[in-house]
Amino acid sequence: MTIKINTLISPVVVPKASDILATRLRELIVKGQITPGSFLPTERDLVVESGLSRTSVRDALRVLESEGLITTKVGRTGGSMVTLPGRASVARSVELFVRTHGIRLDSLLECRVAVEPTLARLAARHRTDEQLAEMEAIHDQFTASVDDVAVYKNINLDWHLAIARASRNEPLMALMEAISTPVRDAMDYQHVTTPELRALAVKAHTVILKAIRDRDEDAAFKRMDRHVSGYRDIATSTVATGAETPA
Repeated sequence: MTIKINTLISPVVVPKASDILATRLRELIVKGQITPGSFLPTERDLVVESGLSRTSVRDALRVLESEGLITTKVGRTGGSMVTLPGRASVARSVELFVRTHGIRLDSLLECRVAVEPTLARLAARHRTDEQLAEMEAIHDQFTASVDDVAVYKNINLDWHLAIARASRNEPLMALMEAISTPVRDAMDYQHVTTPELRALAVKAHTVILKAIRDRDEDAAFKRMDRHVSGYRDIATSTVATGAETPA
């Protein structure tokens, strides 16, 4: 009996030569064998060492540059210098994913509900006096901005990001930075900018800030959860009649 090969073997995908070189160089950087501030071998040397064409080498370097692992300097003393991607590049990548894939507002708000209470807990645990002073100063500005929706929206974002920074959790900070602007700019935001709801938001921030000031981790978590959950419900128009609004 003859067995049909196409039922047993899936298509074989051969990676591009430039991708293989990019992977090898990436591993050397990630493992610390090529340290930040060092220069990769010159393009000519990479061609000789890898046996690849100049085009493939250039394509590999473009991949690493797009990932924030190298920066290219031109000129006689230039070359490809190794760098490490910062939190900003991670946040930018996630934000681009959110914007280009049409991620729905309700998904973004669910992400906030999952992340921000933990950020508040960690902020209560780790915040410095300087970070607390920053949060309090922003809160004073927030309280004074309730009659100016445009200013209110920006300061609201600043305050939540200040809490994220005080958490000292880099991955969660990057995620928060990535989703905050799309949430702020979403059309549905108009549902949570009535004078009454802005006043309730000020109260919510006040009690969250007190918990962080007192280093009360459980209270910070619970009050932030109540705040962002209420925000989600109102923004997505899922609050049942008589349900508790954020405070």
